[in-house]
Amino acid sequence: MATTIRRQLEISGVLVTTALVFTFCLAVAAPAPAATDCFSESCGQSCTPGGPVAISTLIGPGDFPAGAGTPVAFLDPADGRGRWLIATQQGAILVWDGPTDTVLPTMFLDLRDESGGPVLNGGERGLLSMALDPDYATTGRFYVFYTRADEGSGTTGDVVIRRYERSAGDPDVADPASATTILVIDHPASNHNGGQLAFGPDGFLYISTGDGGGGCDSNQGTNGDGQRTDTLAGKMLRIDVHGVDPSPGPADDCSVEADVYTIPSDNPFIGQEPACDEVWGYGLRNPFRFTFDRDTGDIYIGDVGQNKWEEINFQAASTPAPVNWGWVCREGCETAGNNESGCSTSGCPVDTGTTCEFPRSSGYWDPMLCHYNGGWDSIMGGYRYRGDEVPSIAGDYIYGDAACGQIWKTTTLDISNPAAVDADCWASGYQGTFGFAEDSQGELYVIVGGAGRIDCIHNGAGCPWAGAVGAIFDDGFESGDTSAWSNTVPLGEEKNEE
Repeated sequence: MATTIRRQLEISGVLVTTALVFTFCLAVAAPAPAATDCFSESCGQSCTPGGPVAISTLIGPGDFPAGAGTPVAFLDPADGRGRWLIATQQGAILVWDGPTDTVLPTMFLDLRDESGGPVLNGGERGLLSMALDPDYATTGRFYVFYTRADEGSGTTGDVVIRRYERSAGDPDVADPASATTILVIDHPASNHNGGQLAFGPDGFLYISTGDGGGGCDSNQGTNGDGQRTDTLAGKMLRIDVHGVDPSPGPADDCSVEADVYTIPSDNPFIGQEPACDEVWGYGLRNPFRFTFDRDTGDIYIGDVGQNKWEEINFQAASTPAPVNWGWVCREGCETAGNNESGCSTSGCPVDTGTTCEFPRSSGYWDPMLCHYNGGWDSIMGGYRYRGDEVPSIAGDYIYGDAACGQIWKTTTLDISNPAAVDADCWASGYQGTFGFAEDSQGELYVIVGGAGRIDCIHNGAGCPWAGAVGAIFDDGFESGDTSAWSNTVPLGEEKNEE
């Protein structure tokens, strides 16, 4: 390939970069067959969902208030009122009233720095994710992931996980005084913050974190954050924030401050100093978006690459932790010291293989899907469709890229045989996609944050269910009863800047 091209993606003032890093998996199974080649299709390719399936704007740019126009999360409280919560990168959390199709004038919670809040916004920083507690319907608790403004020497840009509660007298307003800091991760660099929170089917809170910034994990090889287990950066973390585990371990000392959580007793590094007990998986670069398959508990992770490959990584619910996804030793299905990224792989096992294996003999897990950086620059992990309204995409995994603007859909997906997974371009023209959302019934939405809108996927007749009031939300998927999850699941970028 030609000389390495270093790219940066900045859409509407937002620099999006996501990546996964992988390290040695303690439980190494026999390698699966080689996967299909990574995709290299042009971003100029136009594609549309086959009729009658369509994607339509649900909430447009004109619906957002000034200074809060970049949505990053769209959450269904599943309380039967037809009202949703929208988190914006700027730090404002809004309420969208479905029946009237309006954003309420009073914010649910204003965490913007300019309003005296704690969120430092700009570039890759800001309010990056939000999750409703499984018992949200009764407790009103929710969690936010943000980069913090200056709170004293050395604090600027730190990653903060904080809990808030809905106000007692008004379900459309949160109580700022209820703030409880759960975890803080030292993060002086402005990029590779990671950015996702999600409750798993086991009731634990999962957190994806970037590798701390700097190209190629600062060219430190296995001494970088991705491959070390004694740091919270470049990881998938798993903590207990509301007493699910009857015999948990205490919070580790890896958090900069606050330890208002416990460690699940089956976390792989619990009690193994100097490793951080919170670590569930490692070897990630900047995993901006990950999701769970609501039917199986499998994890799908979007991982922005360095200069050559964007990745969709996975962990089947049956695969024991920890999984090492390979960064900075691997990128795509080859070494990260490849001809375009040229990362230092000092300390990595010698592995010149260029076909995907799950896992490799070296212990790394290669990506299930990967795309060439020639157009893809910031991959956005999506969801496996489990709704009922669009039967033609049942069971398919949908994902995209903020720069390329394409949305892809799997055409073959059997997670027990990742080598056979295949996908194709499904929709185009979605530049600025910052993620996807899933409602309590499994219907999907596209968060086109760079364009200031939220779209919905439907079967040709729009998404009337999004604004419905009443029993359609009664299963309490995102808040309340988690029995909608399968009860068979065990408990367990900077983009190319340097």
